Amino acid sequence: MVKCPASAVLIFDIEMIEMEAGLPDGYMFIWNEDVSADLFTEMDADKDLQVLASEFSDYILRQVNEGKGRLAPGFDAYRIIENMFSNQDRNGDGKITEDEFKLKADETTHDEL
Repeated sequence: MVKCPASAVLIFDIEMIEMEAGLPDGYMFIWNEDVSADLFTEMDADKDLQVLASEFSDYILRQVNEGKGRLAPGFDAYRIIENMFSNQDRNGDGKITEDEFKLKADETTHDEL
């Protein structure tokens, strides 16, 4: 092992490998293209009319891997997805029903004056 004297000056050469654009302020996930009209149905992998956390997570990760959506860089993807799921699961029962999903969608489309 080479010892470095305390008075030494270290010079680092840094190379930027990749630069990734951030998301708009306040967003942790965005769609890169139009959102499917059948979003709930697509998330409900086993077609039991409820979306479990695992189905939700698998769907969001698939969208990101296919380039259809983007998660905020520099954050833990699983934590973001967990927060997204909790936000949709209105009654906290560990699943999202179509009614819960519609309620959340209505919130974003009906702005108050």
